Amino acid sequence: MPNSIPSAHNLLGTFNATNILNTPSPSDHPTPQLAGSRFRWFSRGTAVGMLIMAMTNAVSYFFRSSDWSSLIGKPKSTHEAIGFPMIVWEAGNTYGGMFADYPMLGINILVATAIGLIIGLVAAHYRDPLNRMVEDFEAEAAGMNQQPIQFSLFGLMVATTIVAVFTTIASKLAVHPETLIAIYALGPICLVAIAMLPKNLSWQRRVAILMPAAFTLIAVAIAVGNGLGMEFDKVLMGIFLCWTPQSGLAAIALTTSILVHQNRQLRGTSP
Repeated sequence: MPNSIPSAHNLLGTFNATNILNTPSPSDHPTPQLAGSRFRWFSRGTAVGMLIMAMTNAVSYFFRSSDWSSLIGKPKSTHEAIGFPMIVWEAGNTYGGMFADYPMLGINILVATAIGLIIGLVAAHYRDPLNRMVEDFEAEAAGMNQQPIQFSLFGLMVATTIVAVFTTIASKLAVHPETLIAIYALGPICLVAIAMLPKNLSWQRRVAILMPAAFTLIAVAIAVGNGLGMEFDKVLMGIFLCWTPQSGLAAIALTTSILVHQNRQLRGTSP
């Protein structure tokens, strides 16, 4: 008879085992970093629209200006202008001391906002499939996040060494317009190549490599421009005009290719 009555110890053990079996693990409720609500996707789409307009305004310089020689310290003409759809800056025009046509700039901002809102609404509408693609992408990249930190530090040292050597050569031996042209035209490609040197790294760690390399390359361009007798802001203007379209197109193309790849995988695995 006493053996038929369960002891308190047995009851507690049964209760604990049941709770452990029924307790959801963290993996049962994944919370992807890049997935989000409709508002979050709307914000991302709006940012893409703004980026597209920034790229367009940068490219407008090459169509609205008579030549581009001032970007390498050899100005042949003073006719330079920037802006799309409206011109917001023109060489030699101080706009009453304001240095830009702010009413026209306001119109351009409104156009950029309208384009951003349209893209944002489309992104918010397709939130669910976008979230599924993002979840799959993060699942594939999860293994890379387990790499030890030494890989990231090694990549950073390699990138810093390469850029330091490039800085020395550019500042001492290559103070020529051709050097600026190379930085303008190949800067983003070189930076991405440096960031991709270490293998099996997450995109967060590649950004950690990319940022100091980018600032160092900008410093190289400023040093070369100073050697050519160029003004500081003119070099930064050249970097903005040349790097913004390249970087924007690369970011949009890379993101689109990832989403298309994930979408094909989802369609291939769906019944």
